[in-house]
Amino acid sequence: MTFRLLLRALVVVAAALLAMTGDDQFAQVTAIVHAAMLVAALWWPVPAWAASTALLTGVHLVHPPTATDAVYGWTVQAGIVLLLALRETPRTTAAFTLVGALPAVFGGPVAVAAVAGAGAAGWLVHSRQEARDRLAGQLAENAVLEERARIARELHDVVAHHMSVISIQADAGPYRVSDPPPELTEAFATIRATALEGLAELRRLLGVLRADPSTAPQPSLADLDRLVEGADTSGDLGSLPPGVSLNAYRIVQEAVTNAMRHAPGATVGVRVALDGGELRIDVTNTAPGGPPAPSPGAGHGILGMRERAAMLGGTLTTGPTGDGGWAVRAVLPVSETS
Repeated sequence: MTFRLLLRALVVVAAALLAMTGDDQFAQVTAIVHAAMLVAALWWPVPAWAASTALLTGVHLVHPPTATDAVYGWTVQAGIVLLLALRETPRTTAAFTLVGALPAVFGGPVAVAAVAGAGAAGWLVHSRQEARDRLAGQLAENAVLEERARIARELHDVVAHHMSVISIQADAGPYRVSDPPPELTEAFATIRATALEGLAELRRLLGVLRADPSTAPQPSLADLDRLVEGADTSGDLGSLPPGVSLNAYRIVQEAVTNAMRHAPGATVGVRVALDGGELRIDVTNTAPGGPPAPSPGAGHGILGMRERAAMLGGTLTTGPTGDGGWAVRAVLPVSETS
């Protein structure tokens, strides 16, 4: 945005200066009209290019300018070609530069070089911007994949625990019935074998997703007091499905961490409420007490929170508050199958 505003300001100033040139009345009127085309090229580069090319050709055929007027005329043409090249594809830029430089033969090799150089400069800047945009898109895509892998690593522990319980219960099932029929024993054995097979697949998946497997239990909203003191909670948070509880905890953790990093000295408030079939999370902070400390690198905080909420079918919104602070709000649906 800053570059665009600076470019527009420079073009307007240049157009104003060029509009004041001209050795005679005809040249002065032509300079004003031509300068207006330079400003118009900020929004409509192709029509401005066409009008400028036609104007220069007509002027040289009807009323050949003086050497001084010719310099200013080709300066405008070069500026319009530059603005066009900043917005068009390389192939389009090459075509418009070539055609736009043809009338420059009236102005000599310097005029041709000025128009061609402007097209080349615009093409170079445009190509670099496209490369930066592609890189930014790739980084954003990689960030999403990293966050999803991180979520999968954490949820592995939750799913693995449930499958271990299924295996144990299936193994003990036949002993809870006196003289169980063979069909029942076989059914429990099949359940246990299937659970163990699934657990083995999960462990192999964990080896791919996690380079340094940790045996530490995953946190839940039951650990909220250890994360932040004075959190306002309501509802039976202990009844939440493990996957929902884990991801809700991570959302609060990331939101609080972001507040501490980007709003030093601010007061952070956390509210987690289970109301019917929805879990509502609100993490807000007041205006910062000072500028944030330099960060070693950009994180994926909001992206990660949004991925967690979306995975559970919920929503996450972030934005400034009226008092100069910041708010993170998540609404997560809760069901027995979450």
